[in-house]
Amino acid sequence: MKVRADIIKVAKNLHTWVGITAGIFLFICFFAGGLTMFQHDLSRWAAPTQQQLPKIELNQYNHLIEEVQKRYPETHQSFLINFSAKEGFNAPMQWEPAHSSDHDDHGFNAAQGTMLASLDQQGNLIVQQQNVSKIGWLIEQLHETAGIPGTLGHHTIGVYVMGIVAVLYFLAIMSGLIVLLPTLVKDFFAIRPGKNKKRFWLDTHNVIGITSLPFHIIIAISVIVFAFHDLFYVALGKLAFKDQPLFERPAPMVIEQKQPKLDIEKIYHRIHQQTPNYQILGLSLRGLDKPAQANTFAAVYNPDQMLRGDNFDYLSFNPYQTSAYNLSTLDTHASNADRFIKSMFAIHFGNYGGDVTRWIYLVFGLAGAYLFYSGNILWVESRLKKQKTPNQNIPIQRKDVRFMANLTIGSCLGCMLAIVACLFLSRWYNLFILDITSINHYLMYSYYVLFLLIVIYSFLIGAAKALPQLLLMISIFCFMIPFTTLIAIIFPQSGLFYAKDLYLIDLIILGFSILFLGFYQQAKKRLKNAPEGSIWSPIKQ
Repeated sequence: MKVRADIIKVAKNLHTWVGITAGIFLFICFFAGGLTMFQHDLSRWAAPTQQQLPKIELNQYNHLIEEVQKRYPETHQSFLINFSAKEGFNAPMQWEPAHSSDHDDHGFNAAQGTMLASLDQQGNLIVQQQNVSKIGWLIEQLHETAGIPGTLGHHTIGVYVMGIVAVLYFLAIMSGLIVLLPTLVKDFFAIRPGKNKKRFWLDTHNVIGITSLPFHIIIAISVIVFAFHDLFYVALGKLAFKDQPLFERPAPMVIEQKQPKLDIEKIYHRIHQQTPNYQILGLSLRGLDKPAQANTFAAVYNPDQMLRGDNFDYLSFNPYQTSAYNLSTLDTHASNADRFIKSMFAIHFGNYGGDVTRWIYLVFGLAGAYLFYSGNILWVESRLKKQKTPNQNIPIQRKDVRFMANLTIGSCLGCMLAIVACLFLSRWYNLFILDITSINHYLMYSYYVLFLLIVIYSFLIGAAKALPQLLLMISIFCFMIPFTTLIAIIFPQSGLFYAKDLYLIDLIILGFSILFLGFYQQAKKRLKNAPEGSIWSPIKQ
């Protein structure tokens, strides 16, 4: 396909500069985003055994609630019930203590002083207040915000920043497609390894970009919608609804009984009767002290349907109502407009098609991270000054090239190393820190401290030396994670813990250890053979 040379030049410049501007943010979001396909499994894998209370039968839930409400008055207002939801694995019933129940729903109580409740084999009440480990949630926050802290309204600042980055991301996608169109057929699957590193980076960058093009377009558009949907709603309200509210709270329901009794088993059977093809994951009950205004959020799951949440769809109803529940929020009963909105969530989260889709999205996420990393490396490689002859003076690299090389290596590998180190620390924290009040603060601050130190270190010693060292550290931490599991199995008295049904996570991390060990050997070889004066030379200019 022929494209005018001036158009290709403009597209190439646009692709280069918007790509280099957004690349590091996108790397962090895509790497973390790939991992969040299994964020709840990671949280369960990293949770100490004392944070996992025994499961109970359906006919025991009402008794559990009665026993808890006798002792804890705050549960007369709200609590969570878990049947089989991955994110509620800790206990059949949980709630926030009275002093922390008023925190913002859109935020996150990092201290997580969560109350957990269950019944033992004799039917006696078990209640524990736990600092619940949520490392999967922390990785999800990196995915949403690229690690940019702070809040603005009911969103984090990072969400708005990533909305702007997504606009640049979309421009980079379209301009890159224009640049590649003339040679698309010839160069589609052409990967030419060899001494020309720039050619190799370009080939792999193009192959990954084109093969995953539809995925990246949808991700870019959906991120823009997620970041600025409040502004869209305000504009729509002013233009189409004349300042009338788009969403109105339902009128309080008329409850025949003055003091109705909550029956979880009955609610479960009613949901199952109306949604036989859905699995019931859990219930979130609020406003129980005011029956007419009480609300239940029921999380349900069907792998064959588009879902609204990361791994659930939902129903909303009054727990005391006797009429049929409204199913319009489910994909099977939604309007065409609702299905479109739901599809945006589902395609972004990869929550349709079960675990097969999640594995595919994991691969796409990691491949996307490589795409942005390789884009930055291409920018550096394209601007390297090289010696033409042995007698020529040692080339002096531009400061902006050195800066971008250091920033790319430090930020991208720093993000990966900090996440892997936090996964490792999540298995050891209870042995090293005795009076810890917040596991999640500990892990969150550990990530930021490690990330910043690695970026600074990369600038201090240069990208050439930092690259193999960071790759080796990633390999070592990845190896230490399954090694920790092995120690916990062989020496249970050590105090270490492990997830008996999640060995696959350890095996995958071990595979990454071997992979990054190979990357380290390649980087070390390149460091040894790099010409003097190159960005990748250990000798500083």
